[in-house]
Amino acid sequence: MTQASADFVTADGETPATSGDLFDADLDAWRKHPDRAFDGWLARHGFRHGTAVVYRAMWGKLLRWSGEQGLTPLTWSAAQIGVFLDAQNLHKRHRYRYARLIERVFHHLSQLQQNLHNPASQAVKSHLADGENDPTAFLLPGERDLLVARILAPAPEPVAEAARPDSQAISPKQWKRARDVALLAVLLGGGLKVAEARALRVEAIEGLGGGAMAIRMVRTDNGRAYTVPLFGFVHAPLRRWLETRAAAETLGDLVFPAMTNGRAMHAASVYRRVEILLEEAGVLAGRSERASPQTLRNTCGAMHFDAGTPPAAVAQLLGMRDMESGWRLRAAYEAWQARTGLPVMGRPLSRPNGGSGA
Repeated sequence: MTQASADFVTADGETPATSGDLFDADLDAWRKHPDRAFDGWLARHGFRHGTAVVYRAMWGKLLRWSGEQGLTPLTWSAAQIGVFLDAQNLHKRHRYRYARLIERVFHHLSQLQQNLHNPASQAVKSHLADGENDPTAFLLPGERDLLVARILAPAPEPVAEAARPDSQAISPKQWKRARDVALLAVLLGGGLKVAEARALRVEAIEGLGGGAMAIRMVRTDNGRAYTVPLFGFVHAPLRRWLETRAAAETLGDLVFPAMTNGRAMHAASVYRRVEILLEEAGVLAGRSERASPQTLRNTCGAMHFDAGTPPAAVAQLLGMRDMESGWRLRAAYEAWQARTGLPVMGRPLSRPNGGSGA
């Protein structure tokens, strides 16, 4: 048996089952056989083989550590998850990915029992999943180009006019792909935070009929309204997604729902979908720093700087709490350019339309 296979043997010496009864494991089954239930959870979500192999190994390592510590599976606290992550000596990107995997599992369990505590979410919020603070990261110019060329630029098959009245003509795979590409485009080309993208409403988007596109935003803490201009590479994938969304008769008014029933995406799902597309584009292959939605937001700010936008204006466009945050991001960008050997302030990029905040 290979080492990879050995990692997937259950605690009682059996190989993981793949029968349909695992797909609907209840909370009691998760507590008694967390390894088998996890295998069923993977099968239910249809992860690619390589991803499933990695996730099984990660989950198995957590269960073995839990047993060594005398901890009952699924009763972990945020602090205990932090201790586990510390013990693994992981690179920050892998450490964060571990926390997000645990968070997704507990999100699934919360659907089986209301008000179930999600220790991984708390660990992320408490920065226990971060490890040592890394300098603010951005995408390299070549990595931006890969994303635009491989993910955002290719146009999928258009939704046929004759197919639009029939939502069945759009497969779930097509629906999710169009959503994920548009989501990535908005995160990179608009600099939205994950929470902002999850809550974004269709009515907030300007320019649906053509021309420059922008998003009307309001800060939740102080009620300040501002406008987020979208870089040109966002327009086509966002319009394609909204067309697909309408043709599939998606319920509700969220721009990026989890399913056609209109339910909001979970934050962990946003992180995972972004990671999949970054990996597909080849961005993750050569990076030593973690790439996340925050990296995309930082990069959006960098593109504004490269276009000549002053720091105070960038703070306004990104909806930052104060203007000083724009200057801090500018300083972090210049420090990052120095670390990576890029000329300070990089190469010029075309400035998005409508650069003023509301």
